[in-house]
Amino acid sequence: MVEEPNLIERWLPNLAGSGYEATGEPTHEFNCIAWALGITAQRWDCDQPRSHWPPSLPRDQAVWTIMRLFAGEGFSVCEGDLPEPGFDKIAIYAFVGQFTHVARQLESGLWTSKIGSLETITHPFLSNLEDGIYGSVHCIMRRPSLAR
Repeated sequence: MVEEPNLIERWLPNLAGSGYEATGEPTHEFNCIAWALGITAQRWDCDQPRSHWPPSLPRDQAVWTIMRLFAGEGFSVCEGDLPEPGFDKIAIYAFVGQFTHVARQLESGLWTSKIGSLETITHPFLSNLEDGIYGSVHCIMRRPSLAR
């Protein structure tokens, strides 16, 4: 499924040997923000004029803007990345105050991510995406689970 098996690992070196798995085909149809919200038919992107973006938010990459976006979708900052029955959790990554990525926790406790225009993947730990192009986890947020 992964066309360039080393590209994701070059971008995110902590994935190598971690047991991550590609779970979806490469696509431009949606991005990590949409994926974290369970949306696969639309991109949520402040940099693309034709992408969905809440009109009340500035079109910038500030981590605070992304936190406000997710707060508008029912998420609030919480402690810890352990699974909590009845809650959806996300992890927001940032580098020098700028949003870089968001991952969503699965019921199993694994994390799922949409890697740019590449595949969706599952990965066991949030640290699997740190120290690469995504920087580090800025915060964990949660909301009561929604039926998917």
